[in-house]
Amino acid sequence: MKGLINVFIAVAILLLGILLTARFIQSEQQADAELQRFFALQDLATMRARIEGHLNANLIAMRTLRAELTLDPEIDPDRFQRLVDELLTDELHTLHVALAPDLVIRYIHPLAGNEAALGLVYRDNPEQYESIQSALKAGDILISGPVDLVQGGRALIARVPVYLHGSAELWGVISQVIEHQRLLADAGLFEAGVWDIGLRGVDGIGVEGDVIYGSSELWQLDPVTVPIELPVGHWKLAAMPGSRVWERPLGSYALQWFVGITISVMASLLILGLLTSRLRLQQALSTISHQARFDALTGLPNRQYFTYHLEQHLRESRRRHRRCALMFLDLDHFKEINDSLGHEAGDELLQEISQRISGVIDGEDLLARFGGDEFVILVKDLLEAVDAELAADKILHTLQPTLAVAGHEVSVEGSIGIAVYPEDGSNASDLLKHADLALYAAKSAGRGTTHFYNTSLRHQSENYLKLHHEIQRGLTEHHFEVFYQPLFDAESRKVTGVEALVRWHHPEQGLMSPAQFIPVAERTGAIRELGCFVLRQGCIDFRKMKAAGLDVSLSVNRSPREFNDRKSALRWLEILDEEGVPRDRLILELTESLLMPDRERQHQLLRDLQAGGVRLSIDDFGTGYSSVTYLRKFPVAQIKIDGAFVAHMNEDAGQFALVEALVKMAQALGLEVVAEGVETAEQADQLRRMGCRLLQGYYFGHPMPINELLRRYIQ
Repeated sequence: MKGLINVFIAVAILLLGILLTARFIQSEQQADAELQRFFALQDLATMRARIEGHLNANLIAMRTLRAELTLDPEIDPDRFQRLVDELLTDELHTLHVALAPDLVIRYIHPLAGNEAALGLVYRDNPEQYESIQSALKAGDILISGPVDLVQGGRALIARVPVYLHGSAELWGVISQVIEHQRLLADAGLFEAGVWDIGLRGVDGIGVEGDVIYGSSELWQLDPVTVPIELPVGHWKLAAMPGSRVWERPLGSYALQWFVGITISVMASLLILGLLTSRLRLQQALSTISHQARFDALTGLPNRQYFTYHLEQHLRESRRRHRRCALMFLDLDHFKEINDSLGHEAGDELLQEISQRISGVIDGEDLLARFGGDEFVILVKDLLEAVDAELAADKILHTLQPTLAVAGHEVSVEGSIGIAVYPEDGSNASDLLKHADLALYAAKSAGRGTTHFYNTSLRHQSENYLKLHHEIQRGLTEHHFEVFYQPLFDAESRKVTGVEALVRWHHPEQGLMSPAQFIPVAERTGAIRELGCFVLRQGCIDFRKMKAAGLDVSLSVNRSPREFNDRKSALRWLEILDEEGVPRDRLILELTESLLMPDRERQHQLLRDLQAGGVRLSIDDFGTGYSSVTYLRKFPVAQIKIDGAFVAHMNEDAGQFALVEALVKMAQALGLEVVAEGVETAEQADQLRRMGCRLLQGYYFGHPMPINELLRRYIQ
């Protein structure tokens, strides 16, 4: 895996090098493009100077005529001819000049071909008069077009108003027709070389005007432009390379690509070599470290590493006031198997045994091999000594199935010695020694068994296991029965619900209280099977109540231990559906400890059950961990005020105020309230006045079998 990561890093460096090369070439490309733009602007500046020079040379004639007429407005054919002969030369691009005193054309040069224009009254020609008005408004030479000429072709028309000297009186207008194509050709516009040239700005309105020369597509791209200033307004001159793009193709930078890719490949190979060498060194060190800490045959921690881990865990257990257990396992008669089948078969057997044990211990616990056929198990976060013995029983049970080793069927048993922290030792050395002594005691007791180092713990564990087996037998032989305690409406005093409570008809001890066997069932895991029995029997009896006309909800208590297994919790919904009981008629009563903030897995099960239609109730509310924050966060529909608060509320004002506060708080949160332990009519009336809607207690009825319940409450 790490080798693949190293290859990935080398490839990433290669790609990064290629990317940097591409960025460098791209920057070169952009620099070349900017240089191209600079050269284009230089050439445009030269063209602009030529165009403006030729244009101004033509307009000098108009300016001179305007000056002559301003000083001496009297004009005759001879004077007009003399002036134009002096002003108009063959180098200019003027096609003809017209004088229009009082806006009527009187003089034209040359006259040939333009006779029809003589006598034209601008005021009578709307198109011409609009142009004249623009010239008058501008007060300077106004260049229109290029426009189509009456006599054919296209040209520019320059017009300038003439006012009498020293007054604002209009004398008339001078018009000059300029051959723009020849003017642009003389300016070198048609010989632009590598550039695609464009000129636009008809009537001197810049880029908003129509195209004068070149392609209209040029202006949709990204050309460089310079303005050509006119007496009034301006044109725009633009240029782009003939390819219509400023950047050279990336493929044209072959040398840069070759150098960049070569450097990138060399760098990636160098990094790959360094990383490979480092990986080999790490693997060598890891192998040495693993061999120092783990058993080569089974891959389990060895004595040294296990002892180190045990010491660390004991320090943590001491700080957090937790218990743990150390179990020594020795395989019975392993030496005989090893001698008869050979050491290779013995090694194969040890590997199979280690896998079996690993498969049954909890994920947090630690299994190690100390050598030979000795295994050690650290059971962390031990609640009761019986939990260690249950774990030991699972290990011994998993050893029992026969093994196929070297072509032979082999049966293996083991003996386990157990030492518990802190009762049997406060340090790793003492616990290991005492667990070893307990192992010898187990072997002396007949092998295939377990033995505690501590006598009192052994007795306690034996009692727990004995009761555990009796619970399992009681479930099989139907010694358990479900009783029901009714819940009453505080106003109508009618039965609205029943709480299912398990009772055990022990064959030797008679009717046993749940307080005697529920803790054992929780410790040993039998609570799951017992809980499913209560729920299913409750559903069966619920159908009997409904058939008899008793319309009630069914409340069933659930242990926090049952919420450790998602499948078990969701199995309850399946039982409801199998028995045909509506989900909304079931109320699961939970302890407040389930609402603690460090139980996210259990919290998710609560949400799943609520989403499945089941209502949730907090039993014995006020005695545990609940807070308003928890109640608002979780899908709780009901709280049951603990009977200890109700019992003394008549005599203790503080107790009375506490119960009242709990009721008000629940009402504010929109929760249903049940008061437990109601034993007098006075208590029932006070709770009703507080707003508590449901009441439960010996005043109304003790827990009773289903037949008695139906007989008492069915009229």
